[in-house]
Amino acid sequence: MKKIAISITAIFLLAAITATAQEKLTLQDAISLTLKNNPAINAGESQVKVADAKNKQVQSTYLPQANILSKYFYTNNLPGMYPLEGVEVPVTNNGTPTGDVITMHPMAPYPDLDRDVLTFDFNLIYPIYTGNKRKNATLSTEKLHDVYSKNLNETRAEMVKKVKTAYYNLITINEVIKVYKLALKQLDKHLELAKKAYKEGVRSEFDVLNFQSKIAGFNSKVIELEGKRDILRTALKNLMALPQDKEVTFEGSIDSLYLQSITQTQAKLSSIQTNNYKVQSLSSMIELMGKKEKIEKAANLPTVFAFGNYHILHGRDFPPFDKTWRNGYAVGIGVKLNLFDGNMSKAKVDEVRAVSEKLADYQEGLKLKLDFEYKKALENIAALQTKKQADEENLKVARKAYDIASTGYKNGVITNIELNDAQLNVTKIKTSIINIEKEMLIQYAQLDYLDGRDK
Repeated sequence: MKKIAISITAIFLLAAITATAQEKLTLQDAISLTLKNNPAINAGESQVKVADAKNKQVQSTYLPQANILSKYFYTNNLPGMYPLEGVEVPVTNNGTPTGDVITMHPMAPYPDLDRDVLTFDFNLIYPIYTGNKRKNATLSTEKLHDVYSKNLNETRAEMVKKVKTAYYNLITINEVIKVYKLALKQLDKHLELAKKAYKEGVRSEFDVLNFQSKIAGFNSKVIELEGKRDILRTALKNLMALPQDKEVTFEGSIDSLYLQSITQTQAKLSSIQTNNYKVQSLSSMIELMGKKEKIEKAANLPTVFAFGNYHILHGRDFPPFDKTWRNGYAVGIGVKLNLFDGNMSKAKVDEVRAVSEKLADYQEGLKLKLDFEYKKALENIAALQTKKQADEENLKVARKAYDIASTGYKNGVITNIELNDAQLNVTKIKTSIINIEKEMLIQYAQLDYLDGRDK
């Protein structure tokens, strides 16, 4: 028996530990975890790394480029391959015979024999002048970094907005469930009154059945809301990239979050059209296209480079056709100039300019859209504030009406239908106020998103 008692105690302790193991998260906790773990944000951070890697690639062009090319092969020189073998060719000086002759040999150090050939070249090249291609390429990768950073910030702000929206909806459902459960407690009291009155013959059985029906309806609504709450909890866990088996609860109240939001300084249109990450990204893209245009224009400018070469040869077909190893070096300056590319570079410049114009048009269109979204959010907030004030006044009246109806029902003055109507009116208005505050929070989140706020 003692072992059984100990086992039962251990089970209860384990259950208690499991129950307290649930992690409690606030809105800021959810935002922080999303910014840290969300795959879309991680992908954006990888894009920034891509821009940094491209910048390093461009920086490498400021350093000398060195390479080694070595070949070893086995070849032969078959008889009859060199038809001038043994022919004497007169030596001339400016077209005048000197009287000397050269006997032609086959193209190998060892006539008609197989041989090994080895070549080894070490080359060193350093661009001296590139028509500012390197400079503009460096600046373009820096602008690309800026573009990817702005895109990352836009993703962060968008994810924060999604977290806030899901969080506000989840907290709202929690608040509404509390309101419904409070209504259920009141309905339970009404049911007990109705049962008692029915036994005393004061009320009919219809009153009892009516209250039972209302209780069943509220229970059904609570179950439905709990299902929606589970869906929102899953959505939040996905945004935070948490394992689905990780147990978390989300804390907070609509009232406190609402009061906190309305005390914050709200964004203005001028701030939004400056701080919005999409606007900033387009500005950086336009600047990037400007750098790319300069690079394309420089395509036909001369490139001046210095070079050096050191070589080792063996078995090559050079006089005096012996077995000697040879080595040597060469240094100098070279110039590369594209004379004609079929107007390819000109067409590329035209393409870059067209892209710049398109981006500028997008930016102007985006500013108009931001103006609309900003004014729409403000109008929605103003309308919700008016409705909230009206509902708060209605709630005072509804509560007073419910108190009167409750007293009247106890004294047998009114019917259960009138009592239900009074109670449902209170529940309806309280739920409406909660939803209004939630909708206002979402509008404030929209303003923060438009203003590029990612916290």
